Amino acid sequence: MSEVIENSFFRFEDRSDLTFIISEEKNYSYFELFSEAKSLAEKLALNRVKKHDYVPLVIEDNLEFIRTVIALWYLNAIPVPINTRLLNSEIYALTSDNGFQLIITDKPELKSTYKDYSLILSTDLRIDLKDSFSFKVPERDEEALVIFTSGSSGKPKGVVHTFSSLMNSIQNGSSVLKQASSSRWLASLPLYHISGFQILCRSLFHGSSVILTDKTQFETLRSAIEIFKPTHLSLVSSQIKKIVETKMKPPPEITLTLAGGGVISDYLIEQMYLLGWNPVRVYGSSETASFVTAANAEDIFIKAGTAGRPIKNVKIVIDDSGEILVSTNSLFKKYLNDEEQTSMQIKHGFYHSGDIGRLDEEGFLFIESKRNDLIVTGGENVNPTEIESQILKIDGVKEVCVFSKDDETWGQIVCAAIVTDIKLDEQEIQNQLRKVIADFKVPKKYFFVDSLPKTQLGKILREKVKSFL
Repeated sequence: MSEVIENSFFRFEDRSDLTFIISEEKNYSYFELFSEAKSLAEKLALNRVKKHDYVPLVIEDNLEFIRTVIALWYLNAIPVPINTRLLNSEIYALTSDNGFQLIITDKPELKSTYKDYSLILSTDLRIDLKDSFSFKVPERDEEALVIFTSGSSGKPKGVVHTFSSLMNSIQNGSSVLKQASSSRWLASLPLYHISGFQILCRSLFHGSSVILTDKTQFETLRSAIEIFKPTHLSLVSSQIKKIVETKMKPPPEITLTLAGGGVISDYLIEQMYLLGWNPVRVYGSSETASFVTAANAEDIFIKAGTAGRPIKNVKIVIDDSGEILVSTNSLFKKYLNDEEQTSMQIKHGFYHSGDIGRLDEEGFLFIESKRNDLIVTGGENVNPTEIESQILKIDGVKEVCVFSKDDETWGQIVCAAIVTDIKLDEQEIQNQLRKVIADFKVPKKYFFVDSLPKTQLGKILREKVKSFL
């Protein structure tokens, strides 16, 4: 077997003895699912998908999503997972802004939105297991993924990763995760997030299993944990809070639980530890292909609030302004269609995170403020600038400042301070926002105020608003 295959996500493609997918409906071996992906790749090639195409995936079904990702890789095309919680209008804006020409979806209702696009319905692509097509495994330095993350301007940025950066992230975290071919990862986070997508990639890399659930709501996850007994989990604050509230015990097979995707309190980590979940708090971003620091519960008992020490092949420095800079072999290649932003974020081999923090004398990282006012609520990234622009379109709104408040369940919640010149009802604002933005972006708390604090140049002081409300 060649070095390329040995070091790719394809080295177990012929293994019928290894279970890749575990679900209530059916289990799939690596050989079975990769064979179906090859058949799907043939169909996609006939639908004009070609090498180096960026192909958005608007697919709810996890099994169909995974099959399509592998099929695109066989064609050396690049999957672009899209958040399926977005409104159709938001999806349309995202895809049109980036010049995508072809979209794969399992949502027939998108046909009316994408009249000028090539729209491929995944349900129309019949799997035929005739082995008639030969595919070359992609090289390590080929582009493998575009993950969208909220930008400081409110416009989402497409983070481009190569196979190499994804695999390097997996290898860097291997001493933390202790994953093997016998491991079972529960797909407990959406696959359109880097944290969810890397669950898939880690399993491909190690020849281990992915447990698929229909949804990531707590009761569905609880049932999947009880039935399938995963060894590895990755959870966000809202899921962890439910486990703690219900005092749910882990299966004896559990190896560890990654805790990330936003603010997770020391109290929740402590309670998870006492329940036996072996939690590990992690810090990273889409740009770093997953976590770059890790802290187990014992670390957090000694170093309250820490995000942990850098993992293998990661160097972290704090610049004079307090910004966290990250150097690692798992950094993203570029932002899609944005060379200027790429050059601003990666300088001299270091990724400028925008987060503010400090390192103690033993090398433990502490996050003091998150990047560019980004709000992370229940694992979803929300840019306040985007929400403010929509609220300002509502009649009667003069000024607005969107900010976060810490919340034990969601990690953070979206809040809005609003200056109006007429009396506005909170419910009316929510109803109007739900027509134009996804529900998770709609503020949960509203503060109607007479004025907002500003600089001499008229810029609203977001942190000051946050402090007095």
